[in-house]
Amino acid sequence: MSETSANDNGLAQPALHLQLDDEQYAALVETVAGEKVVGLALWEESITDETTESPGPETRALFDLDLYLENNTLLTLYGTTVFPDPESEPLHGWQRTGKIMQQLVSQGIWLDDIAATEENDLVLVLCRDRMPRLYLIVSGWSAEKWERLPGEQ
Repeated sequence: MSETSANDNGLAQPALHLQLDDEQYAALVETVAGEKVVGLALWEESITDETTESPGPETRALFDLDLYLENNTLLTLYGTTVFPDPESEPLHGWQRTGKIMQQLVSQGIWLDDIAATEENDLVLVLCRDRMPRLYLIVSGWSAEKWERLPGEQ
């Protein structure tokens, strides 16, 4: 999970992954499966807005977000669809989705399972007391270490 690439300034930045393969799956299971989510940042805009018409905040269904895990791993997730359960419609609305996710983080939620869709998109299952609460289908992601949560000094 320490794979990086260099940006224009020569500084290392985490690699962006677009499809889950066996090697990435094994690395994610080893480093983030079972970790508590200790922080969350849900972005108002998504990287997907660059290729499609940007939806309004009430209708947004694709989100970019940062998951801060207890082992100091930051998962940056792009083009993420959030489902309360596999049979439901995805959550819509930036404020509504953020409120639901933040409430779960404050109550205690873990990244309990990692899977893939038939198209090899990453699926993260967030659980409380081993019961799935949210399913995140992710179009792209990167992982890196974090030192401070947003807003901390």
